[in-house]
Amino acid sequence: MRAIALADFGSTYTKLSLVDPEEGRLLARAQAPTSIGTDLMDGYAAALAIAEGAAAGPIEVEEAVAASSAGGGLRVAAVGLVADLTAAAARQAALNAGARVEAVLAGELGDEQLDELRAARPEIVLFAGGTDGGQADLVVENARRLARAGVDAHFVVACNSAVSEEAAALLRASGASASVAANVMPKLGEIAVDSAREGILDAFLKHVIGGKGLSASPDFEQMVRMPTPEAVLGAVHLLAQGTERVQGVGDVLVIDVGGATTDVHSSRVVEAASPGIEEPLLPSPPTLRTVEGDLGLRSGAAGVLTVDARWIEAEAELDEAAIGQAVAFRSGDSQWIPEDSEQAYLDHLLAVSCATHALRRHCGTMLLSRGDGGPPTLVHDGPDLREVAQVIGTGGVFAHREDGLEILATALTRRGPRSLAPKDPVLSVDANYILAAAGLLATLDPDAAAHLLQQELALAVD
Repeated sequence: MRAIALADFGSTYTKLSLVDPEEGRLLARAQAPTSIGTDLMDGYAAALAIAEGAAAGPIEVEEAVAASSAGGGLRVAAVGLVADLTAAAARQAALNAGARVEAVLAGELGDEQLDELRAARPEIVLFAGGTDGGQADLVVENARRLARAGVDAHFVVACNSAVSEEAAALLRASGASASVAANVMPKLGEIAVDSAREGILDAFLKHVIGGKGLSASPDFEQMVRMPTPEAVLGAVHLLAQGTERVQGVGDVLVIDVGGATTDVHSSRVVEAASPGIEEPLLPSPPTLRTVEGDLGLRSGAAGVLTVDARWIEAEAELDEAAIGQAVAFRSGDSQWIPEDSEQAYLDHLLAVSCATHALRRHCGTMLLSRGDGGPPTLVHDGPDLREVAQVIGTGGVFAHREDGLEILATALTRRGPRSLAPKDPVLSVDANYILAAAGLLATLDPDAAAHLLQQELALAVD
């Protein structure tokens, strides 16, 4: 059987799917420990051997592509002029490119901010600031200060288009590499992340992935197409929108609960109508990714306890000391697996908490704003996802447990009274890590990737 190998080099495991290139049908899947201590291709070879053995017949791999979050993933810093505008737009562009955002700087860059930037050690700096035709002098001055700061990173310049080439030239003159993308905020109230996202992905492939020292094999660099979160976000967008030949399923939200972070991805086909409600100053893009670095099942477990200790203690019927000890143990061992029902249930509660609070932060909230002297008005501070019809859980907790649907359902019932989270969605789980695989397949054949998603997730098309 002919197959395409779709690999996801994770921080702990390398996941591999073998897919029929014509039908978009899953032939076999497997995983093996990520061989970060030797060469990442060792773990890939082990996973491939297991998958080939699990297939229904001999496999001929005609092409192999991969995503990677090994070696710390993609580290990006975002720079803008106004924290709630261009800096926030730059941060969103970086998140949509699958990055870990290590620092967000705004305003006139001083020594303290430049020290923060150097300490963050970003691999890419997304430099934004000024709307097109707007602020220019401070944007150029910030570029000049960055050039003198000696930051060892590639710069993607996505600022006021009138000075973007000048800013890039200043950075290049200092010995840094820099590329230019379209402004992430061409005008107030408009966010345009696609060009900057593409610039970050191009820099990831050209300047970052080969420099991590993850593999001595040229096959590794040839295989890797994107960071893993970008593959998942691409699959979410494809699932919602479909292709010219394959109908999409409509608005989708995906919750990815991991050991260190919890990511939420959403894609809206049609913006929800909200007459009489003011839009936020910085609108959310239709396809959106957020990352919560304090919510996770292992190294992120302490953060979960910080935001939800009272609920967890009540549900687990354990005292604060017992839960604190269990969380501390999880934080110190990313590969720990529960050995009894009590600890398994605590993992369930931690997963519910991760999903609950990540959802609250991703989705918008309806607020009452009291203007100067005028009547109060309703505003929302994030995306309105109340009409999202499909909510999907992905990650190890959904792939290896039987209570994934219950985790999602409980998290949704804990929505706040003014939350714009999905109201009555159909719930499903990604038991075979198919989202990342489909996002990769979409770079080769979007139709096959759309079929793979709908078949494996068993989603109905309206």
